[in-house]
Amino acid sequence: MNSSSIFRCCIAAAALLAIGWKAAMPFENPNYLKKAIVSFLERQDFDVVVTEQVAADTPIIRATRASCQLQVAQLTPDGSNRNLVRHLTIGMDRSFVVFRGGVYTQQPIGRTVLHYLLSRFLRELGLIRQISYAINVAENSSCNAEELPWTEFEDRT
Repeated sequence: MNSSSIFRCCIAAAALLAIGWKAAMPFENPNYLKKAIVSFLERQDFDVVVTEQVAADTPIIRATRASCQLQVAQLTPDGSNRNLVRHLTIGMDRSFVVFRGGVYTQQPIGRTVLHYLLSRFLRELGLIRQISYAINVAENSSCNAEELPWTEFEDRT
């Protein structure tokens, strides 16, 4: 065997391994975040409704408890749907972002993009199962949703 034949065999083996690796990786469950949000809010004694109002693949989750009303939606890592989500939550008094258990007044885009890229790489290596996303939480004035235990939400996603 000459060196070009060995090189071709190595390339073919690498291609087969790469394709096999991709085929063996399970798909990310697109509904896991929605289920995690609903479960978290139900544990906090909210009545939860997932609306069919979907824009740019972003369902709005509405939750109520006494006079408190929340609307929760997933944000894209690069913040490209921030304005859309903000528009969908018109009528609410305040809004904040939850990312990795922390509460922010605005989406920390640099952190969410970096975390998304790193998480996606680690997921493709099989080291983690799901990617953490930022969520937008809009509330009326009688809520104090920033005080909810958002670190519990992050621990379960």
